[in-house]
Amino acid sequence: MDLKRSSGLIFHPTSLPSNLGIGDFGEHSYEFIDLLSSSGTKVWQVLPLGITDNVEYSPYSSKSSLLGNPYIVSLENLENNILDKEDLEIFKDLPKDYVDYANVYKLKDHLFDKLAKKVNRKEKSYENFLENEDIRKHITFITISEALNKEWNHWENEYQSYSDNLFELVMEKYPKIINKHIFLQYEFNYQWRSIKKYANEKNISVLGDIPIYVNHNSADVWLNKSLFDLDENYNMGFVSGAVPDDFTTEGQIWNTALYDWEEHLKQNYEYWINKLNNNLDKFDLLRIDHFIGFFKFWAIPYGEKALNGHWRSGPWDTFFKSIKDRVDFSKVLAEDLGVELDETDQVLNDYNIPGMKVLQQRIPNNVEHNEIHPKQWKENVVAYTGTHDSPTVKQWLSEAEAKQIMFYNNYVNDLNISNNSEVWNFIELTWRTPSILAVTNIQDILELGIEARFNLPGTQKNNWKWRVSHLDSLHEGLDKLKKLNRESFRFNTLT
Repeated sequence: MDLKRSSGLIFHPTSLPSNLGIGDFGEHSYEFIDLLSSSGTKVWQVLPLGITDNVEYSPYSSKSSLLGNPYIVSLENLENNILDKEDLEIFKDLPKDYVDYANVYKLKDHLFDKLAKKVNRKEKSYENFLENEDIRKHITFITISEALNKEWNHWENEYQSYSDNLFELVMEKYPKIINKHIFLQYEFNYQWRSIKKYANEKNISVLGDIPIYVNHNSADVWLNKSLFDLDENYNMGFVSGAVPDDFTTEGQIWNTALYDWEEHLKQNYEYWINKLNNNLDKFDLLRIDHFIGFFKFWAIPYGEKALNGHWRSGPWDTFFKSIKDRVDFSKVLAEDLGVELDETDQVLNDYNIPGMKVLQQRIPNNVEHNEIHPKQWKENVVAYTGTHDSPTVKQWLSEAEAKQIMFYNNYVNDLNISNNSEVWNFIELTWRTPSILAVTNIQDILELGIEARFNLPGTQKNNWKWRVSHLDSLHEGLDKLKKLNRESFRFNTLT
């Protein structure tokens, strides 16, 4: 990975403070970057920034792998101040410490409709934006999807295949809807690039995240039907998911479309090359979620339990050989958690791609184990205290089994780690590994417990909601992190 020894924080933009019920690309994004820079932390890790659904609001479930989530566009930082302060008063009663997604989306939708009336899509900036054919395609999809309010495989024939004529037809039939999406996607692109530019000026790298799968009801599947495992009516016979693991005892059903990898091979994996490079254009570094899916993947019959799935082989050998000269692997991180395969290790070694080690998962719960001491972890790996799917460190410590605590204490004592907080002992243990990058969640430097857990895999409610109510609360934790970054030789400077 294109890094020297450094550290990072996971802090999804929705968790930032704001006056509008959800963290966004407003002034607090820039303030957080300043704080990150002052603490000597190199990497800001975010979750996927795509359009979420309106049911679970998961950043890993999107209608487009290309477009951004309009609900995290800052309405306070719009060009030309086209909204009045009075327009934003509708958000004043929303909670500050969590995201009430249903109400936030409802209120923002109201303002989005108002904004659409003020958009002149013939302005040069919008015309330049729409010169990108892929953006036109994806905006066409979300416009039709909103206008018809049904899944694409139930659309009329005239909408089943993209063409320039279809784009013009949609512009003519649904001008308010498409104007709204053009404006919001333009603003998303403009605001996010401004944030990333500011971060880079502070010598901070943004680590993005790309889910391996996409929703069936997405622009990706609509535009590339042959690349997905669908029946003659474009329905899914099998869906994606995961076998039982450390996170869920019954496995997980993700309900996203599976790939037809033979068709991808016929097209030389162009879809994936474009998708990876589009994301590498948005971020400095990129984490590929569920990396194991390129080697083997769990196929679950549609409508059945995850336990009824079966393994299928992935395209790993031809896939990586085909894309290696067109994707910059030095900027890629593999989320290789779960099933351990020799083939995965081979690819990571061959292409110098770091994998992940999560300390919470690497502390044994019995004497007979094959885990190595964290001080023996490889350099070319990213060490995490936990991920967005994990308990917070405080929660993990309170729920760990006695033997896990015994091994954990042995590791801490072996390295002479002694803080006034067990949470900070845990963070320091991660920072003291040889790993090129050490990362923790923002909740952990705040020493928060179960109340701040971001996601519980296998559940559909009350996830992705947690927020920081004000950035002042981060100062103490970031001061501790600054000291730890120096002591563990991970401190990031401006040059």
